[in-house]
Amino acid sequence: MKRRRIMTLKKICFVLTVILFLSFSYSFGGILTGTLSPASTCGYGVGYLGGYAGLGDDATTLFGMLSYGFSDYTEGRFKLGFSDPDEGNADPQLLIGADFKYQVMDYNSKSAKQPFDMAIAGFFEYVDYDGDSYLQLGGNIIGSIPYRFSSGQRLIPYAALNLRLDRVSNHYSHSDFEGGVNLGAKYELTQEMNIYGELQIDDNTAFFTGLEFRIF
Repeated sequence: MKRRRIMTLKKICFVLTVILFLSFSYSFGGILTGTLSPASTCGYGVGYLGGYAGLGDDATTLFGMLSYGFSDYTEGRFKLGFSDPDEGNADPQLLIGADFKYQVMDYNSKSAKQPFDMAIAGFFEYVDYDGDSYLQLGGNIIGSIPYRFSSGQRLIPYAALNLRLDRVSNHYSHSDFEGGVNLGAKYELTQEMNIYGELQIDDNTAFFTGLEFRIF
């Protein structure tokens, strides 16, 4: 078990190194709601409602998120909130977003041993800053591994690489392919409540945090 953990940590370090290298190989845009998710899903029929804040160098964001497990390995989330751009007299504007995640590797699988959890996801975000609208469409690759304490609580560090299309529309429109990295952790305070902390390495370099509560 100890040897397996050491090999797993080596693999995680390698993956994080590759992700960080890729993150500096792109001209970034800026996701406004982060990733805020490990690779594992919440489970079939399980739902969470959470409140989150993002403090970035381009924008400050407050939003709520509803998560629901459509199966043991699929999860959808809907996001709604406000984003305040880091500009002179700009006012906070309504932000909407959604994502869908499919877990492709299960660390706790009994049928096949996996070195960590891995998932792929698709997402979108939209906000209109007084005539300047921003639409982001893209995908994530997420890797994570759970660590269980003797108390039964779990800490789940994760890393995510996103690649996306950013479209900006004002008097005329333009689109760019962008990418970024998110590094964070989920901590299970209780069986019904989780807390998140996350650093985003992107054009909108940001820190995200929040709480979620199980509602069904």
